[in-house]
Amino acid sequence: MAGTEPLAAAAKVPPFAIRTLFSQPCADIGVGMTCRSLLVGARAAGWRADLFTVRIEGDAPGLAAPGGLMPGPLARLPFPLLRPFVTPRLSRAYLAALGDGDIAYLWPSVPLAVYEAVAARGLPIVAEAINTRMAVARPILDAAYDRLGLAPAHGITAARIADQDARHALCRAIFAPSPATEAALAGTDLAGLAVPASYGTWVPRTLPERAAAPDGAPVTVLFLGAVCVRKGAHLLLEAWRQAPRNARLRLVGAVEPAIRARFADVLDSPSVSAPGFRRDVAREYAAADVFVLPSLEEGDPIATYEAAAHGLPVIASPAGAGRIGAETGAICTIDLSDPGALRERIAAFAGSQEMRRHWGARARAAVLGYDWSVVAPRRFDRLAEFLGR
Repeated sequence: MAGTEPLAAAAKVPPFAIRTLFSQPCADIGVGMTCRSLLVGARAAGWRADLFTVRIEGDAPGLAAPGGLMPGPLARLPFPLLRPFVTPRLSRAYLAALGDGDIAYLWPSVPLAVYEAVAARGLPIVAEAINTRMAVARPILDAAYDRLGLAPAHGITAARIADQDARHALCRAIFAPSPATEAALAGTDLAGLAVPASYGTWVPRTLPERAAAPDGAPVTVLFLGAVCVRKGAHLLLEAWRQAPRNARLRLVGAVEPAIRARFADVLDSPSVSAPGFRRDVAREYAAADVFVLPSLEEGDPIATYEAAAHGLPVIASPAGAGRIGAETGAICTIDLSDPGALRERIAAFAGSQEMRRHWGARARAAVLGYDWSVVAPRRFDRLAEFLGR
């Protein structure tokens, strides 16, 4: 997107090199986009940062995946088929490149064996907590599915929890991108490893002027992400049973089957559209009037930053508001324990153009401090201070 390139930074001498391993394709959406945006922002600020990954999709200035991992026709096969072949080769290439004075920056896709190999060499491991610890997330989600009378479909098993705990036990530090991820480490042996951080977005320097809506014009409420229990889609759809007459709900993302079955009447109503996954999210934000994210459990949701960067007012749970909500107060944060809070906030925003304009301007002003060019060097500066202690 034009106007979203990293800001220039003064040259610095970093105390260590950031050697990053991301053991799956680094896509231009989702977790892959988050990883490479952090590294691009860090490099622009003078940090030595590289990326070992299967392949990089899209533009990532200064970053390149190791060659020869998926030769010839193999590169066109779906990654799950290639994983047993590619992951060991990528891991070996990473371990061979890792040297004294490097930081092993490992993302959740990295095999436990790599954590063990790095730890055996005495090199510091820094992990990324992209979500709250599974041991904390599982009971939250179990309870939510139970209240709906549904079997849990979150996929968090005892084996996955044990695997994550084993990885974290080998770390020297863990990036906690939100208050929720910090809280999930509190009270455990890992609490002292948390390095507060955040995610962000490439903030457009300018935005098209939003035309004033005529009185009575439909107000579009946007939800962007997986339409699932974890992200509170069931709470939103239940609230929408009493939606304002002038409001339209736009759900952009794959719909969880249990949500589709339980809320078919709402999803099929004239005031709701659910087009599925869309890549052109900028168009969705531009067409919306309000963004909503009532998540039960998150890391630090990128969609909240994107909505704020596009000047949208944001209604969110504490998990959906993330670091920007906790630090700035620019996100309209609701208490999910109050069953009427979400419905009332939606109605208030739908009924007041001035309220939407005020909260949208607050969010836009706040998100300027969460451009990737700002949050990336900030987190690695904090890491250097943390490890220096």
